[in-house]
Amino acid sequence: MAVIAMRRARGWSVGAGLIGSLLYMATPAPADPAGGALASPFPEIEHITGWYEHLAADEFVVAGRPGIWFLSPAGLNCGIWVWGSFGCQGQIPGAPPGDNHIAWFNGNRSVHHGWTAAMQFPAGQAVRALPPRSYVTFESTTCAVTPDGNTYCEHGANKFMITSQGTWFKGWDDRRSQACNAYGSCVPDW
Repeated sequence: MAVIAMRRARGWSVGAGLIGSLLYMATPAPADPAGGALASPFPEIEHITGWYEHLAADEFVVAGRPGIWFLSPAGLNCGIWVWGSFGCQGQIPGAPPGDNHIAWFNGNRSVHHGWTAAMQFPAGQAVRALPPRSYVTFESTTCAVTPDGNTYCEHGANKFMITSQGTWFKGWDDRRSQACNAYGSCVPDW
């Protein structure tokens, strides 16, 4: 009787193991967003800080100017200033003609561009480029250059990604946070 009970128990454990394996294999893996939704254009900050080279902020100080300054691979003049404010100036891909500043200033609800960003932009000219696959952090803001030459800056939920095809940034429409591309098309936050 004990032998029969052991065989049944062994049979149940093999059966349970087989069922568990089948359920594990049937569990769906992460996939692209359903319904044609766009994936976030922004990289994960944990990936940047885990895999990119961290450069010291003091390597990007410009004498007599606030914060730190760096050149993007596309030649944009970018910086991080007091209380983590950040931005870039130059030919911003996707921006309307004459619109050559994008920034977030501490106290603002979102990243913005145009004359409002230009009038608050501090004076400073970078002399050193931030190379691909590297990042710098200053005043709780991190800016990085991706391996393919995109410039990314983030201070919490406030962020932008400048690519050769267009510029993505966190915008706000009083109802929900959004990510906007090329200064005209915004999609709901992810």
